[in-house]
Amino acid sequence: MYSEFASILHLIFLINIEGSLGQAHWTVRCDEGSICASRGSKVFLNCSYSLANIQTVVWFSHKQKAKWRSEELPEDLALDSDYAGRVDYVETKSSTCLIIRDVREEDSGEYRLLLFTTTGEKYISWTAVNLTVTDIQVRTHGSSVAQREQGVNLTCSTSCKLNIFWCTWYKNGQRVQLTLYQNAEPLVLSSTDGGSYFCSIKVHGKTVYSSAVCVLGKNCFSVTYADRRVCALEGSSVNIPCTYSYPSDQAVIEAYWSYNHSDMRQSEQGLAGRVEYAGDKNKNCALRLTGLRQSDSGNYHFLFMTNTTPSVFIGSPGVQLTVTSMDVTVGSTTVSGQTVILSCKTTCRLNDDTTYIWYKNGQPMTNKVTKYNKLYLELPNYKKTDNYTCVVRGNETLSPLGLHNVFLSRNIPKVTTVHM
Repeated sequence: MYSEFASILHLIFLINIEGSLGQAHWTVRCDEGSICASRGSKVFLNCSYSLANIQTVVWFSHKQKAKWRSEELPEDLALDSDYAGRVDYVETKSSTCLIIRDVREEDSGEYRLLLFTTTGEKYISWTAVNLTVTDIQVRTHGSSVAQREQGVNLTCSTSCKLNIFWCTWYKNGQRVQLTLYQNAEPLVLSSTDGGSYFCSIKVHGKTVYSSAVCVLGKNCFSVTYADRRVCALEGSSVNIPCTYSYPSDQAVIEAYWSYNHSDMRQSEQGLAGRVEYAGDKNKNCALRLTGLRQSDSGNYHFLFMTNTTPSVFIGSPGVQLTVTSMDVTVGSTTVSGQTVILSCKTTCRLNDDTTYIWYKNGQPMTNKVTKYNKLYLELPNYKKTDNYTCVVRGNETLSPLGLHNVFLSRNIPKVTTVHM
């Protein structure tokens, strides 16, 4: 007996390839069969289709199937906590575009379409648009002792080729030069140009930075952030781990953080009494923020100066903090026609160890503490006036700003499956 997934009518979409359903011919075309993107950038997956009676189109990825209620029943990517605040759909009558912002290496994989018709039939794509997300890295050319005496060349490289032309180079946090990315033009350094170097590229208006490397020297200036992007709940506290280094013959005389390029030591930043610099003047530059507000979202940099440097060293690219509230949303599709999905949504991805607690009419739901952000409700077992709430475990005492409700007061359409 075929599983439900196998019995779903497969709409095979290949670029410029047609499939047939009954006597009709359907065509789905995608602008690109594979896409390469740099970490932190934005990608656009565009597909069009000739089916005329489509009511809803959603995207999904099989690599997320461990988080589905059933691995054979795809679920809307927009409800997945791994993509929180990063996914949008742009649709017309005959096309759909999946937009993923701030892509990460773990986003790499195949993305497919799930289509629902006005008559309640469900179609699933068989092939996919393949996304590869690459990090940009500084590579050193000329590592032998003799070569290092003459200097080295640096290139800004990726594991797949991006459609960009230029990269920008920085030495000790300061911009120094532009080179051609397309031609792998190197940054040429002499033996006296030692320091901390990193590069950046711009994709769709978004600047993406590499990690810094120490070149032609054992003691470089550097700042290392454990995470470049931090997501935290409104009203909670957050720690931003950070370490830094500098030449051993120097001493730190000043160290501080900036928020959106303004000195956090200034009280007018609205952070007074909620900031703790947990670092020291040696290696630790950790920062702790309490009582988080959404206005605290922004870019944070660690800066320091030693007794011999003429200017402050800026730890670029910094840390992007996003402070989020929580909302419960009802999925636009059902799992099997009899189950509706509620999603506890945030505007950014919380830590991987986050667990969620679900409440019904103010009471904890039995066995509804889950690592994932979804609640599955069987349609015959709910009342339209029931009030469902979610909260992140460990933050139950947060103010009501972190706790939002949903009333199931709309009719959920039944979805049937077409059998072949």
